[in-house]
Amino acid sequence: MQVNKHLIMFGVICLYAGYFSVLNAQAPTHANTPIEIYPFSNFQTPHYMFFEERLPYLGAAREYDYPTDVESVKIGFIGPLEGGGVYYTKSGHDMLKGTQIAIDEVNKAGGYRGLPFELIARNDIGLWGASGDELVTLYDMGAVAVIGSIDGNNSHVAIRVALKLEIPMVNTGSTDPTLTDTRIPWVIRTNPDDRQFNYALLNEIYNIRGYTRVAILRANSRYARVGTREFVDGARRLGNPVVIRQVFLPGETDFGQYLENIRLADAEAVVIWGEVDEIARIVKQMRALGMDQAVFSSEKVLTETFLELAGEDAEGVVGVFPYNPHSGKPELEAFVEKYKERYGNAPGHLAVLAYDGTLLLLDSIKKVGLNKALIRDEITSIEEYDGITGRINLDGSWNNAGPVWLAEYQNGELRFWEYQWKRSEN
Repeated sequence: MQVNKHLIMFGVICLYAGYFSVLNAQAPTHANTPIEIYPFSNFQTPHYMFFEERLPYLGAAREYDYPTDVESVKIGFIGPLEGGGVYYTKSGHDMLKGTQIAIDEVNKAGGYRGLPFELIARNDIGLWGASGDELVTLYDMGAVAVIGSIDGNNSHVAIRVALKLEIPMVNTGSTDPTLTDTRIPWVIRTNPDDRQFNYALLNEIYNIRGYTRVAILRANSRYARVGTREFVDGARRLGNPVVIRQVFLPGETDFGQYLENIRLADAEAVVIWGEVDEIARIVKQMRALGMDQAVFSSEKVLTETFLELAGEDAEGVVGVFPYNPHSGKPELEAFVEKYKERYGNAPGHLAVLAYDGTLLLLDSIKKVGLNKALIRDEITSIEEYDGITGRINLDGSWNNAGPVWLAEYQNGELRFWEYQWKRSEN
């Protein structure tokens, strides 16, 4: 019997393809990326999983003397406290308040070996690079670690300065997916990012609701460009590329032409990414034009600010969120009541996230002392932390790849559910 060499070669290729497919399906992925949208997962295995292995710190800072003549342990804070517009200024103050409550609780329980923790806050909105200057100021003032910030650009500047200063930093507010991709070994992020949010939206839009024609309308900003990148790539890998992408300029208020283009593209759903006032204005103009496409967006649409601006047009809008505020977790409810009692209103989500991140940091300092490198060692050794928001899972780049949630406005109320990727049957 004559053997067909081409047939044998084809069989070998199929065997290897099946082997690598199974291998990839079982292997851990960066940022908990679903295997269906993991780059090149159907074709090859990576030579090296760059983001899975945590970078070591090989410097000499562990040998530095502990500060001994201190009356308090200073914790730095950077955030948008003034000059950043209503949404960002409110968010910055929410973060600051959540951080302060965490510090007050730890101080009430004895602080650090009898010494109180002291919070030093600085504003990072101003000239580009202001966050770097403020981080140097906090370092000079004796801060042993820093909490912050929200804006992706400012946070990127800050973490590079943290690397040079060798000061540990816990980010609790920025959703920029590229922040921890820098793998700077002095920085961790305890809140989920836009990569996780994009995965949740991809699953909900394509896998759960079955839409195939999806449009993106986003701001011409780094926040919106980076914030939707994983969605664009994931949609293509799922076999349903985004049918149209529209980009509007800062300050635009009339979105009629963009919306008409989306209508002509026969889109079934629209993903909107921008600032909260922009998203609300777009949604209202969509509904005024009789456009009934499903609307999906970021965590910004699940805020009181968006509901006030969008009014009844918020109905049916779906957003992503870093935790479930209706979980009933006793620790979360206790924090909400404490916050209301102190400040007279319910906390925003950034206050809750800052509280979690601050407690993680203070717990670490209490364990290892005031040497900055040892604090760094402790926070970067954490793989899982149980906060009031739920489980915080730090991956190989020290990014929180833990659970995220979605919510939809239904009859004026928000209904939350946890994101779980729906595996393909193919």
